[in-house]
Amino acid sequence: MGVPVLNGIRLTVQQTNELRLFGAGGLGRELFAMMNALPGWKVTGYYDDGVASGTMIKTCPVLGGLREVLALQYEMSIILSIGEPRIKSKLAPAISENSQLKFPIIIHPRAIIQDKESVSVGKGSILTAGVILTTDIRIGDHVLLNLNCTVGHDVSIGDCCSVMPGANIAGGATLGKNVLVGSGASILNGITIGDNVRIGSGAVVTKDVASGETVIGVPAVPLKRI
Repeated sequence: MGVPVLNGIRLTVQQTNELRLFGAGGLGRELFAMMNALPGWKVTGYYDDGVASGTMIKTCPVLGGLREVLALQYEMSIILSIGEPRIKSKLAPAISENSQLKFPIIIHPRAIIQDKESVSVGKGSILTAGVILTTDIRIGDHVLLNLNCTVGHDVSIGDCCSVMPGANIAGGATLGKNVLVGSGASILNGITIGDNVRIGSGAVVTKDVASGETVIGVPAVPLKRI
C-alpha cells in the first residue's frame, strides 16, 4: 500500500537518518551523491553481493551482501539502489524478512509534485531531481523515477518498476510490476503495460503491452517482430 507523499518529504527534510544502500554500482553512487545533497540523511555503507566487503566506494565501505543485511539486529533504513526491476523484485521480499529494516521514501527537493494530496508513493521508492508528477497518481514500492521523468494524471505504477531519465508516462496509463522504461521513452494516454515488461530507450508505446514483452521503436512493437 502506498503512503502519502508528504510522509516521504518529512523523512527527507525533517528527520536525521542513517541510510545504507543495497547496490554499489552506478545508481548506488548516484544516490550517494543525491543523499549528500539532502539534509537529514547520512549514507554509512553499501551492501552488494558482487563487491568484496571492505571495498571503499564514495568514502563508504561495502559491508557485505544479503546475508549481512538479514543478520542486522538493530533498526536501519535501507534503499535498493538497483535499476534492474527483475533483481529488485527478488531482493525486496528477501530483505523484508528482516523486520528491523525500514524502507524510507526518498524525494529530491527538485522533484515537483503538483497535487500532494492525491499522490501516493510506496515504501523504498525514489524520486530524483526534475521528476514531475501531476495529480491522482499511485506509485508502488521500490519504484525508481529517474532524472526528469514526467508522470501524468491517473497513472498507476506497480512495485519494483524503474523509469529511466527523460521518460514520459501520459495520463491514465497503468504499469504492472517490474517494468523497465528506457530513457526518453513515451507511454501514451490510457495504455496498459503488463508485468515484467521492458520498453526500449526512445520507444513510443501506442498500444497495450502484454506481460513479459520487450518493445522497441516508434511506434513500439515487440522485439521478436523486428
